[in-house]
Amino acid sequence: MSCELSETATPEDFARPRWVAQPDVRERAQRLSQKFEEAYGRAPVGVWAAPGRANLMGEYVDFSGGMCLPFAHQYVTLTAAAPREDGVLNAQSMQDADESVADDRPQSTRIEDIAPGAIPGWFGYVAGVAWGMNRVARGESAHPVAVTELELAADFGADLMVDSTVPIGAGLASSAALECSVALALFSLNTGQDHPDDPQRRALARSCIEAENHIVGANTGGLDQTASLRSHAGEILALDCRDFDVARLPADPALAGLTWLAVDTRAPHKLADGQYSSRRAECEAAAAVLGLPTLRDALPEHPTPDDAAAVLARFDHLLDAGAELTEDRAKTRLRLRHSMTEMVRSVQIAHEMRSDLPDWSRVGHLLVEGHESMRDDCQVTVPELDAAVDGCLSAGALGAKVVGGGFGGSVIALVPLESVERLAAAVQLCFTRNGFREPLFLTLQPSEAGRRIL
Repeated sequence: MSCELSETATPEDFARPRWVAQPDVRERAQRLSQKFEEAYGRAPVGVWAAPGRANLMGEYVDFSGGMCLPFAHQYVTLTAAAPREDGVLNAQSMQDADESVADDRPQSTRIEDIAPGAIPGWFGYVAGVAWGMNRVARGESAHPVAVTELELAADFGADLMVDSTVPIGAGLASSAALECSVALALFSLNTGQDHPDDPQRRALARSCIEAENHIVGANTGGLDQTASLRSHAGEILALDCRDFDVARLPADPALAGLTWLAVDTRAPHKLADGQYSSRRAECEAAAAVLGLPTLRDALPEHPTPDDAAAVLARFDHLLDAGAELTEDRAKTRLRLRHSMTEMVRSVQIAHEMRSDLPDWSRVGHLLVEGHESMRDDCQVTVPELDAAVDGCLSAGALGAKVVGGGFGGSVIALVPLESVERLAAAVQLCFTRNGFREPLFLTLQPSEAGRRIL
């Protein structure tokens, strides 16, 4: 894979990179409102937006109780909505067929008929939220308490239309943004409240997790939905997935002349095909060998690399002594090593973010370590992702890593502001040399959580 740049390379040697436009959220909301009225013959009550997320560290550890470091970015999914009183949920999309938002044909179901296996395709992300809200309201989910205000009235229904500025299939949480914008819309229509507090947002995130786990069939852990609903502008969440408590860390690399660059490799990106679930099963099998509820319980409160190594040694000793393992030993050990070292890296980056003067070079180094672990231990990268990281690093990025679940999607890189254009052009050249599809580029800013727009 050729990503090394000649020292004599000039701007003329590079193809012009393609940038994803910064979203004009209000203009898109107004256009969506007009399309809603054309489709349903009445104006929507409002339009709600929820962002996608990026993640600095903590991939594949949310379901194991680890710390994740996500932030909401400025690209959002929008839902226009109006209430019905017949228990029917209708939805239409302005997107073309793809992973999470499918085609523009109307979809419809009675809310009481929503169940696992009953709602195929993109509509599962939408209808599943209503199902999940009722589960959380009744205390039937993993949420610690029943949140009764989430329960939808027996005759509650809604007409919905969705639009998105989140690149679909890019690993930037387009599906979670869809779920969360729908959740905010349904909550507001049902309760009349436009400003859910943090406990309510936490419960709404749980509703979206229920939708994705049980209706869509992707066994994800809640990182994306929490970031979409509970982030603050200019901050990164330190999300403790043992209890979903969050600490908010200042994160403005611009003060050090840096920015976050995302490279959408445009390689196929799908998590509902069993790949994500198999990694989760292997992590859970490792926890069972260790005799622990979750892998996070294997580490002390402030873990170090030595602590991670000690857990691996214990795992090997237990298996050699005859402990039962339900998954492949070699693969499970790799997943365990990723989980342990990833949890340590999250703590290390959070420590830097809490500093008045973060060591951004150290952060960049940890990003690279995280990518190598995702490539070698979690085994979820593809050639396009590895090429994007190599291209970013060869052109001067401080660090870069796959973001999200892998198997396609995007890379996030920590990049000097003055080098953004050259770096993007270098990655473009790397992709051309390797015969890959043309990538897309986005600069990301930590942004506010989901809210009502119109």
